Amino acid sequence: MKKTLIAAFVAATVALSACSMGAGEPGAGETTGGGGAAAGGDIKVGVVLKTLSSEYWQYVASGVKAAEKELGVTVALQGPASETAYDEQNSMLETMLADNSIQAMVISPLQPDSVVSVLGSTEKPILFVDTDAPYDKKISYIGTGNETAAKSGGGYAASVAGEGATAAWIGGVKGNTTSDDREAGFTAGLKEGGVEVVVQQYAEGLGDKAASVMENVLTSNPDISVVVANNDDMAAGAARSAKAAGKELTIIGFDGIKAGVQNVIDGSVTATVAQDPFGMGFKAVEAAVKAVKGESVESFIDTGSTVITKDNAADYLAKLEEQLAGS
Repeated sequence: MKKTLIAAFVAATVALSACSMGAGEPGAGETTGGGGAAAGGDIKVGVVLKTLSSEYWQYVASGVKAAEKELGVTVALQGPASETAYDEQNSMLETMLADNSIQAMVISPLQPDSVVSVLGSTEKPILFVDTDAPYDKKISYIGTGNETAAKSGGGYAASVAGEGATAAWIGGVKGNTTSDDREAGFTAGLKEGGVEVVVQQYAEGLGDKAASVMENVLTSNPDISVVVANNDDMAAGAARSAKAAGKELTIIGFDGIKAGVQNVIDGSVTATVAQDPFGMGFKAVEAAVKAVKGESVESFIDTGSTVITKDNAADYLAKLEEQLAGS
């Protein structure tokens, strides 16, 4: 009897010890998925986004977490405090590059050239999401074809405003690749519909600055009837100034975030060109896992876009709410 009790005690002790060895707390900004490394998986992907503090990037993060769970891998997910915290993002990248447990990295670069310098000659598979970078060894870019997407928005604006109308472009930062591509796309779509862009202004992605810019545009160009903006926040800012001036304008935003879609439903903004940030996050992790496994990965994975109007805004908003609820 004594030997039986001792054997049972030893077996219980070993089992408890094994459980303790499998448990661990993720580090700051890190998520762990069911079936990931902590549950016996052997693939870990590092993901550094532009930030985790805005609505748009929360959708991307939700897609990352969904892929982590579905694919049974572990993801180290981080992002700096803001989209101007360049040094903070570079520091995060340096730390992940030095972490031998991370086998591939997904990056949304704040400053593409600076990020390329940090990456150097790393042997880790590198993928870019949302914003591309001129890195010779990159595996893939996952995101929206910004020029093509914006062109669809410009075409829709022209169909609403009619041939012969004039338009204003409110961009983010002149020289930024994403903003420049969207400007080219909107301009081309408007031109094909007979609408000319006669004003180009920039508001650094900020709604309040866009409102101030719009006030000046309406003063100097009172005949403007169309406004196309680099993001939903700036479209909302332009709409506020138009309303204050008693102007009814065709206003098109970009990104398709929850607030932007709600503005379409409310009627303050005509439409928004919606990206698929959730899909970006999911497909980026999916592609990174394929790269680790040595499988083929497309050099450009286009996550598509949709023009959100009054006709489809309610359904799209419900989809966004579902994506955030699952994160």
